[in-house]
Amino acid sequence: MIHFKQIATGMQYIFRLLYPLLWINVLLFPALGVAQTSRCEKQNPVEKKLIEWSAVEPDSRTVRKLANQFELTPFDGFVFRATTRTGEQMMWHIWGDREYVLEEFGQVIDDFQATRFVNSTDRFLRVNVTPGSVDWFNDDAWKIVLHNFQVAAQLAKQTGSIGILFDTEQYNIRLFDSEEMQKVFPHHSQDYRTKLRQRGREWIQAINEAYPDITILMTFGYRAAQKSEIKNFRVGNYELLAPFLDGILSACDERTKIIDGWEYAYGYQRECEFRNARHVMKHQANNWAADGCRYQKHVQASFGLWTDYSLRDYGWDLTEHSKNFHTPLDFESRLRFAMQHSDRYVWVYSGVPNWWTGERLPTEYIDALTNAKTAAQVE
Repeated sequence: MIHFKQIATGMQYIFRLLYPLLWINVLLFPALGVAQTSRCEKQNPVEKKLIEWSAVEPDSRTVRKLANQFELTPFDGFVFRATTRTGEQMMWHIWGDREYVLEEFGQVIDDFQATRFVNSTDRFLRVNVTPGSVDWFNDDAWKIVLHNFQVAAQLAKQTGSIGILFDTEQYNIRLFDSEEMQKVFPHHSQDYRTKLRQRGREWIQAINEAYPDITILMTFGYRAAQKSEIKNFRVGNYELLAPFLDGILSACDERTKIIDGWEYAYGYQRECEFRNARHVMKHQANNWAADGCRYQKHVQASFGLWTDYSLRDYGWDLTEHSKNFHTPLDFESRLRFAMQHSDRYVWVYSGVPNWWTGERLPTEYIDALTNAKTAAQVE
């Protein structure tokens, strides 16, 4: 018969043998935890998606006509423009005194509802901050802007689009530049930042009333509003964009997604540039926002690449690709870097090459896009 004393002695012996192993486990636990987290992330990857944006975006008629051809590309979606029956482009007048009604875009809705999409699931309606000729302190003028963006949200929803591409570049009046605003509307000198937060809240509430779970892809985000960034823009500065975004985040629906499109990446060449930019979007910008928790919840990191970037300096050679800013191999590697460091979206802007018709688009660049997309799915 085995006595309890013998059992205790045996247990002590086993403990002495296992004791060093227990300490090894304690010391290695953090590393093992990281490895386990890494494995989990690889097992449950976020699908990375490519979005096409042409310098001349397709209107609904073009989409309906060429959708089957575009579906053969590696893109997961695209940016399109909305035009009235008379051909007026909504995006250039949306932030002004022109008031739209949804009925003006009946043919846009009809075209999209008549088109079958399989791969192009993530579609964005382009909207701008143009002409920008609206006094932030003029309630009546501002009501027109709110109405127009609500119409845009309704249009995005009824066309089956995932959201809007909100181009914050100041093409006309620099509405996010307080000095510019003082020159255009010199009749007051009030607290712009407080007013911009109010307008941001009202703007997103108007949009969410029509489309609560909308995705808003922006060209520029919080970084553009920092003083050090003035030199990175062609005109003016964007310091008022930050309080406007603060207002958006404070009032947006819990299902709303805001994508920082990070247009800065147009000319990125090295992986470290994308990695550093992601750090800014995921950590530094979190401190720039008024509510870091809301920022973390709603804002995602993205990148934009320009197929024929720096046309004035490099041109766009259809045969000698080494003359282009992005050779096909460069284009592929930079797309892979972008997809690796984005939360979901990478958007590709193009001036001369046309991804819809295939005009002035060498096959090598199509292959580069395909290879990058395939690699992202594997990774």
